[in-house]
Amino acid sequence: MLFTKLALQLISLSALTAFTLAAVLPTRSDLESRVYPRATELIQSGLVFTIHNVKADTVVDLSAGDNSTITGWSLNGGKNQQWTTLWSGQGWNFQSVATGLYLGITGAAGNGTNLTVASTPTDWDIWHDTVNETNYRVFVPNTTVNWDLWGFGDATSGDPITLWRTWSGIHQTWRFVQV
Repeated sequence: MLFTKLALQLISLSALTAFTLAAVLPTRSDLESRVYPRATELIQSGLVFTIHNVKADTVVDLSAGDNSTITGWSLNGGKNQQWTTLWSGQGWNFQSVATGLYLGITGAAGNGTNLTVASTPTDWDIWHDTVNETNYRVFVPNTTVNWDLWGFGDATSGDPITLWRTWSGIHQTWRFVQV
């Protein structure tokens, strides 16, 4: 009798715990409605953006000097700081409003690889930052390598934008501001 009463109390407690957890934990559909893995809520194909580094507030700038170097630079309103986002079906491409060239890299993607431009598009993944969902990270697809403002986000104009393995530094996070 004592064993039966204890078993019933244990079952009741277990059911109450499961009910409480179900009421507190978000469901998969709740999470999906808050998380936009490919940043489609703001970034849409054909729109033009300036892309700001969260730490330095410099923008992704195509050097007017050589039309190939990509650096962080103070916002000046130039077309060399404006990028059209284009969805390729596999990833995002960034096309320079000034030249029509595409943001890419030369060589293999790895720590310290400089961003540059090319005549052919490069696919990128854009994901929300896991710490602050209003910020974004731009990755080489299927890797943990993302854009990084050199010098841990040094705000000096001309600081290169490179690739680096993702970590918690906010100098690897970006804001997209529609032009």
